Amino acid sequence: MLVGDYVEDHEIMVPFQALQMVGQSVDAVCPDKKAGEKIRTAVHDFEGDQTYSEKPGHDFILNATFAEI
Repeated sequence: MLVGDYVEDHEIMVPFQALQMVGQSVDAVCPDKKAGEKIRTAVHDFEGDQTYSEKPGHDFILNATFAEI
C-alpha cells in the first residue's frame, strides 16, 4: 500500500487489517520514510457545513521501506 501523511484513517486501516485477517502479506510504504516510522491519519466528517471537517486519526506505523520496495 502506498500511503502518506493525513491519509483518510478508514481508507488505510480497514483494507490493511482486512487483508491481514485473510492471510495476505501487506507492505505499507511512504515516500522518504522507512519501516517503523509513522504517518498521521485524518478522519473527515460531515457535520452539516458545506464541506467536511478534519480531525486527527491514528498514527499508522509503516512496516516496509519505500526505497526497498
